[in-house]
Amino acid sequence: MIQNRTKAKQKQEGLTLWGCFYLSLVLVCASALGVVYSTHSSRHLLNELQTLENQRNALQVEWGQLLLEQSSLMSQGQVEELARAELNMIIPGREDIVVVRR
Repeated sequence: MIQNRTKAKQKQEGLTLWGCFYLSLVLVCASALGVVYSTHSSRHLLNELQTLENQRNALQVEWGQLLLEQSSLMSQGQVEELARAELNMIIPGREDIVVVRR
């Protein structure tokens, strides 16, 4: 009777060891799949970040060009306004323009 209990106990311990082994195997596989998923996800997000940074850089260049164009148009308008207001200058008509040829 004692031997039967000992054998049953050993058999039960063997089953629990195999159970722990299989559980560990499942956990290691799940962990490996988690690493693969997180690596794939981070690479995808990195590619998206680089695309967005390229778009941002292109938009910054375009914004700078638009600011330059705006400032040149504004300064031209300001010069024209000052010429009209302070110097009483006007834009000449066609009959007032003389073309000098060499």
